[in-house]
Amino acid sequence: MNCGKKLQKAALALTISAGFAAGVAAQAIEQTKPAASQKGFTWTEAYEGSGNSTEWISDINSTVGYNFGGHFGVYFGAPYYLFHPSSSLVGVTSANGFGNPYLGFGYSHKIDMVNFSTGLNASAPVSNAKKDGLSTGHVTFDWSNHVDHDFGFVKPFLSFGVANSIPDTRFQQRSFLSFGKLAHFEAGPEFDLGDKFSVTVSGYYIAPWGVQQTFVRGNSGPGGGEKTGTAALTRDSGMNFGFDFDATRSIDIYAGYSRSTSLSDNTFSIGVAFNISEALKPRAIR
Repeated sequence: MNCGKKLQKAALALTISAGFAAGVAAQAIEQTKPAASQKGFTWTEAYEGSGNSTEWISDINSTVGYNFGGHFGVYFGAPYYLFHPSSSLVGVTSANGFGNPYLGFGYSHKIDMVNFSTGLNASAPVSNAKKDGLSTGHVTFDWSNHVDHDFGFVKPFLSFGVANSIPDTRFQQRSFLSFGKLAHFEAGPEFDLGDKFSVTVSGYYIAPWGVQQTFVRGNSGPGGGEKTGTAALTRDSGMNFGFDFDATRSIDIYAGYSRSTSLSDNTFSIGVAFNISEALKPRAIR
């Protein structure tokens, strides 16, 4: 079968899956998931957590997908959230449960020494927005793009996209979910320290417009702690500092710090990702 027919079948499968996602898919976890370089099925299990002076938010995230060669891939997954607030938060309790499943696709390509990737994912309200704040109660989407250039030990990058809900990242999981149109930006350098270590320093900006809604995670009161307001409700900017360690070909460990200048908030994060599909591959015989 030629490449064109394969891409047609992939597009058809994605269209069918997107229709399914409109009924059962959900809050996107990653901003961009570019396609991997090798063809075949993918399976990743990850634990990510973010904490500050008022709460600890974490999730166990399972993602499966398929890469159609070196550029295009499709993925599907679902997170399980664990929210633990401090005793100082009134009307907010611990909350555990499944968030909405998500579906998306990624495309990556190298153009004239510039690495480019784009990802689009969709979601729909499966979890109850009025219970524990695990969902916005609306269909959500996120289209993110990433460009970088490798200068050896330093790799400047720019990420940008549009969405209707602030996506969680490996640096920050907020105490609320949002619903409303926005653009998001992140830029900075990544430093390769050798021996599988790297450090990232970046600035970010969330630029919403129009009516915005927020839903407090763990809120046990009426309405799920819902607030409605202008763009000022969710506008945010700040700095990220991240550390990454590729422990093995299938285990990635990372940690980070995020400073929100708009909210005067400090968030620390940790995470570990297990690439199950990579671990199951037979090792090459030397």
